[in-house]
Order: sequence, then structure tokens, then C-alpha cells
Amino acid sequence: MKNIFCLITIALLCGCMTPKGDYHIVAEDEFGRDLAPNIKFVAQNGTGITSTKISLCAGSPGAIIRIYDLHTNEEIKSLSPRKCR
Repeated sequence: MKNIFCLITIALLCGCMTPKGDYHIVAEDEFGRDLAPNIKFVAQNGTGITSTKISLCAGSPGAIIRIYDLHTNEEIKSLSPRKCR
């Protein structure tokens, strides 16, 4: 019973942690060059940020993922930068 309660609590908290807004996601190498200059990764309403980061890291180990607000072009400090392993 405790395990089920913990799983439900974690699931609810993860849903609350999804940032709201529109974001532009960029993968860069260690020198700051965009790894996909002709592709624009966009997460609308905060959905898809995590899956996009995972996909970019799987395709480019060692990349640095940066997330920007689509409207203000400011980097979201709570979400980026993230270094892929």
C-alpha cells in the first residue's frame, strides 16, 4: 500500500513540475556550435521538453542542451544548460 501511495505521489508531482510556456530547445557542442542548425526544436505548453532532451542526448552524447523561452529568447536557468553523458 505504501508503494502505491509513493508512486501516485511521484506521478502527481512530476505533472506539476512540467513548465508552462513555449520553448526552443538547442543542442550545442562543447564549443557552442549548434548541432542541428537547420532544425528548430519547439516544445509548446512545456510538453515534450524531457523527451526532446533525451532524444538529443541519445543522438549526440557530450552535447549541451539549452532551453530558451520562445517569445523572449531568454535561457531558462532552471532547465538548462544540461550536459549529455
